[in-house]
Amino acid sequence: MACDSPFNTVSGDGQTGIVASGVAACYVQDAIAELGCAHSVRFLKLGFSYPVPERLFASFLKGLDRLIVVEELEPFQEEALRVVAHKNGASLEFIGKASGAFSRLYEFDPAHVRRVIADSLGISLPDVEQPDLSGVPPLPMRPPTLCKGCPHRETYNEVKEALTQLGVVENTVYPTDIGCYTLGMLPPIGMADYLLCMGSSVGTSSGFSISTDQKIVSFIGDSTFFHSGIPSLCSAVHNDHSFCLVILDNSTTAMTGHQPNPGIWMRPPGYEKPRIAIDEVVKGCGVKHLYKINPYKKADAVETLKEALAKDGVTVVIAEAPCVLYAKRVGGRK
Repeated sequence: MACDSPFNTVSGDGQTGIVASGVAACYVQDAIAELGCAHSVRFLKLGFSYPVPERLFASFLKGLDRLIVVEELEPFQEEALRVVAHKNGASLEFIGKASGAFSRLYEFDPAHVRRVIADSLGISLPDVEQPDLSGVPPLPMRPPTLCKGCPHRETYNEVKEALTQLGVVENTVYPTDIGCYTLGMLPPIGMADYLLCMGSSVGTSSGFSISTDQKIVSFIGDSTFFHSGIPSLCSAVHNDHSFCLVILDNSTTAMTGHQPNPGIWMRPPGYEKPRIAIDEVVKGCGVKHLYKINPYKKADAVETLKEALAKDGVTVVIAEAPCVLYAKRVGGRK
């Protein structure tokens, strides 16, 4: 399917090939147009890049003297193309990360991509005078933030209020996880001290509970909990660790496009797959202290959190309220 996909397109002709995908492919298209070199380069734009389209690669490499691979981060396609070239006896020069033309660090920009292509083709670029920006003030910061009305924002504030009333807010460690709620690391919330990968909030909370006497409150989303939070929760109960895990249940996978997860309770029309309730899973992991709050009912939530945070051992609080954007899409504005 990858080899025959209409999303993989070849344009131009010549003995220099270029392979790119994503935003890097847009930079390549601009560079080809600006350099006027469409007649001398063959460009493979990958829209279906995995599994590696070996047959397509082998066909594309025939007759090439050199190949420019434009991809950000790791040289995944570059290494795959080298393997295909070796298997098919193709002898050509590779220009990419291994040659030093591109870096594995940071993002590319159109000017750098254009310069590499021009140098490879022996095209001289005119010197461009840079504008004097010394008198221009720096742009104000625009950090990402939780949506207006997001239930996670309310949960963070209620946890902070409960810890303040208990007198331990300044002596608390906040492991967090991957999701919208990761934005809780930023001001004014500032309740994320440690983040590693999906599911790490639960496992690292166990480690912190052994190594420190501080209060530990960790955060994980509903989809991340199902993805990789459950094994660590079982381990924490089995090893008698002590922390409070707040599961932020907004009934969707909000950060990456509102994909369903096994625990969703707000459902799109026609979605009939069986639900696995988070509270039942938590009980099945052996957790004895389980609470549920509605983040939009502040007074009740703070009192429940105070009770949960005063417990020893593994305590779980499920903060259940829908993602406001998802709720609007599924149920209309309320």
